[in-house]
Amino acid sequence: MIHRSQACLEALAAIEADPLSLPGAVEAHVAGCEACAEARVAWLAMEDTSLPPVPAGYFDHLPARVLRKLPARPSVRYRLPLIWSLAAGFLLAVGGGGFWLGRANRQPLVEATLAPAPVETPAAALPETPFLEGDDEMSQLRKLSPEEAKALLDRLDTKETKR
Repeated sequence: MIHRSQACLEALAAIEADPLSLPGAVEAHVAGCEACAEARVAWLAMEDTSLPPVPAGYFDHLPARVLRKLPARPSVRYRLPLIWSLAAGFLLAVGGGGFWLGRANRQPLVEATLAPAPVETPAAALPETPFLEGDDEMSQLRKLSPEEAKALLDRLDTKETKR
């Protein structure tokens, strides 16, 4: 709580009564007291007029009146489905085009080649084999040149017909 002297209280009461014409003793006190001088300036700055009377229901209808004066916004309802349909069409075009272009340029990663069917010959039927000892016969067949393979097949045919 602010403690004020009796002179300040009397000066504030005189300022509230009439801030323009103060008695001599109060005028001398206001000239020497900074708080009272500020109170007098603040009191003079306040307006004496009261707020103008407002019709009944004025503030209730004010938002509707302001909104009526604003320009109408364009409706967004018809644009939203159009935007979504354009986006869906774009995605379908890009996705479908990529799919079909990918199918057109498709090449197999590995091309299958069929190896010639191996000829099964019993080991006893070939007294002279062109193979090295300890090697797999099937791998040795693939390493033969075409002339050697033909000679081997001819030898096998002649031995089979002799039996």
